[in-house]
Amino acid sequence: MEKLKELFEEIIDIRDSRGKEHCLTHIMVIAVCGILNKCMDFEDIVDYAKARQKWFNKYLKLWNGIPSVSTFNRVFRIIKAENFLIIFLEWINEIINEKTGKQIIIDGKAVRAATEKCINGDIPYIVSAYLADIGISIGQIKVPDKTGEATVIPELIELLNIEGCIITIDAIGTTKKIMDQIKENKGEFVLALKKNFHDGYGEIKAYYEDALKELDIRALSKSKLKKEHKEYENRDNEKFDIYITRDNEHGRKEERIYIKSNNVKWFTSSKWKHVKSVVMAVNNTTVNDNKIRYFVSSIDLPAEELGKIIRKHWQIENNLHWVLDMYFYEDLSRNRKDYALENLSLLRKICYNIMKLDTRYDKLNSNGNLIKLSTKRKMNRYINYPNEFEELLFQVLPQAYKDKW
Repeated sequence: MEKLKELFEEIIDIRDSRGKEHCLTHIMVIAVCGILNKCMDFEDIVDYAKARQKWFNKYLKLWNGIPSVSTFNRVFRIIKAENFLIIFLEWINEIINEKTGKQIIIDGKAVRAATEKCINGDIPYIVSAYLADIGISIGQIKVPDKTGEATVIPELIELLNIEGCIITIDAIGTTKKIMDQIKENKGEFVLALKKNFHDGYGEIKAYYEDALKELDIRALSKSKLKKEHKEYENRDNEKFDIYITRDNEHGRKEERIYIKSNNVKWFTSSKWKHVKSVVMAVNNTTVNDNKIRYFVSSIDLPAEELGKIIRKHWQIENNLHWVLDMYFYEDLSRNRKDYALENLSLLRKICYNIMKLDTRYDKLNSNGNLIKLSTKRKMNRYINYPNEFEELLFQVLPQAYKDKW
């Protein structure tokens, strides 16, 4: 609890002191506890807090009782999002010891219920950064109305310490400005190309079609091995590194073929000056064969490593965005006035990260594989076993600062 209080004490309280009945830190701590206990909105948080008022009084000393719904609404609307974000970034740096060599995934997410449909408003988007190797959220920026994700990605990159990290972004981030910025900040990138979106897409497609003219890609699919490494040398003595993975989970067969080349001399534009290797990724499933995507990379890694980086990019969708919608109800949130959307999104990410820090339930199975408790089951335990929730606040969270991930 003390670590949470320390975190929120740094927020600048701009409320008028006249008539102020509730401490800002207390409001934020109650909100975190409510979200971790499956509260969907401020009404749920207030009901939860009133049911546990004796417990909150023990640690927070709420002289004026539990704040009202309107108080929560007002506070989250007026907290300066920029100030809250800086505090969040400082908190992340406190608990993460080293990011060098790690993969940072950047991607946007819609908050659909916050759309002002009565005036045909745009769907609000938040662009987030996710540290894949640890599995926590490390930053975000709201996309201004009437603009796109590409306008705020450079701003987000500037806020992060990306030195020694590998940045992955969807095709919308494959611009000269972003590539230059990543390299200037001593990072590396693996970026996707999209048809009809980049001038380099046609070049890379033509290059692979010509260079692999004699390679029978379908023949690569004949093996039953889960993982394969191959090399191919074409008629011009040019070598290609090939890595293949095969999965058969949940009744769905999926094969991924990554073909890497470090020949990038054929790129004609200076836009691609940082590119050291290119990858063609072929995806075969039970419903869709030979779906081809192309990627550019500023590092010349083996096909296996690049394939893992490309595959890992989807963690932000599966492990962060889906969880925020499913268990933190982000996509159902209607709060969008002033700074409410950004502040609530950041608060949910704090809760998400706290749960990631909770490794009490991790166990090794008989095969030596680490089995982690799902978000759903963790939240159920916090609700059904209040002593375990207290341990999270008073033992697990303080220990995270000592362990330094």
